[in-house]
Amino acid sequence: MQLPEVFLEEMKTLLKEDYPAYQDSLLQVPYHGIRANTLKVSADTLAELLTEKSGLEAERVPFVSNGFLIGDVAPFSGHPWFSAGLYYIQEPSAMAPAENLPVEPGDRVLDLCAAPGGKATELAAKLGGKGFLLANDISASRAQALRKNLMRAGVTNSYVTAEEPAKLASHFPEYFDKILVDAPCSGEGMFRREPSMASYYRDRGPEAYVPIQREILTHAASMLAPGGMLLFSTCTFSSQENERNVLYLLENHSDLSLAPLPARHESFAPGVLPGTEHCARIYPHRAVGEGQFLALFKKEGERPSRGAEKPRAFEKNGEVFLLPGSTLPAGNLRYLLTGLHIGTRKKKGIVPSQALAQTLTTDSWDMSLSLAPEDPRVMKYLKGETISYSDDEITEGGNVRELHPELSRREILVAVDSFGIGFAVRNGTLLKNRMDPGWRIL
Repeated sequence: MQLPEVFLEEMKTLLKEDYPAYQDSLLQVPYHGIRANTLKVSADTLAELLTEKSGLEAERVPFVSNGFLIGDVAPFSGHPWFSAGLYYIQEPSAMAPAENLPVEPGDRVLDLCAAPGGKATELAAKLGGKGFLLANDISASRAQALRKNLMRAGVTNSYVTAEEPAKLASHFPEYFDKILVDAPCSGEGMFRREPSMASYYRDRGPEAYVPIQREILTHAASMLAPGGMLLFSTCTFSSQENERNVLYLLENHSDLSLAPLPARHESFAPGVLPGTEHCARIYPHRAVGEGQFLALFKKEGERPSRGAEKPRAFEKNGEVFLLPGSTLPAGNLRYLLTGLHIGTRKKKGIVPSQALAQTLTTDSWDMSLSLAPEDPRVMKYLKGETISYSDDEITEGGNVRELHPELSRREILVAVDSFGIGFAVRNGTLLKNRMDPGWRIL
């Protein structure tokens, strides 16, 4: 691997006697990982499913409560459990930022640079359906992937926007209890995993990203409510992009202070500049993952008290949504997702959506067909094909009208191990596929 000489010289200065170990780590195969989606399944239950039902090998990530190390991504990306949203495929150290932002049910949470959704889906899982998450990415195309990943995970209380941080800041002053800023960076920590990034680094190094990062952090700080917490992370080693940005934020916002990381691991190194000891550096020669930097800030003051908020129905142009609590979409923002898309109004009722299917289990829908992952009908269904069934395979569950009084009852929920993956309608002895075309496996 041919890395920029200026980068190597900086790493020698930074790591000193640890540099040879880092150099050796660049020749090792990168780690891969999956993270259990605790909106649907606990980490322990997922571990049992992997070993007992599928024979897939995975060991725990030592610094993430619901993370697993895997050898090969392919068996997991192609497994029906992935389509059912039981886990998210994510590089292990990239799991650390969301793990260390102490989100609690009922919080107002902002993921400011959220695409493609690895951290946002975990933040939503921590909320447990209470409070709400605003997941934003400046790129509308990247935000589309973010939207789909949140829907696959069964998130019901999220908005997705594609806006400049400055515009969000004008709408949400001191609004969010918890904010994650996984800032764009020079990517030094990813050179082993993605060697092509080294060529971009030669054209656009740390100095190009520092002003962008400071602007984003400044707007994020303005959106943080009193008593709130902000997690800043990058996947680079540069002290310009990491510790110096931390000090910049502290110098310009006297109401912020650094806080200890709640899930700090012994493999993490401290910050390298005075006053940044609470920060954490993840190095590939010390931990099971690529490079990562973490800093947690706390804003002085008391968190505003808020009562419990119930979802509310919202309809526009025949599309029906459940919005999270009293937080309505702000005007003049570009939304790609608003709460949970229940379905589309037709003459005979509201036809349920793919997003709704991803939130359901067989005990929460009137009529369901639950299949084992190895059943060949699962892959046929995921490819958009019609599948066969027998009457004794259809089970009865909950009352769909508890979700919305006008939801259609004719759709059958198709599930894998009781977790919904889409809808179908009866056609004689067959089930006609109603999975959205954009969700089908090609």
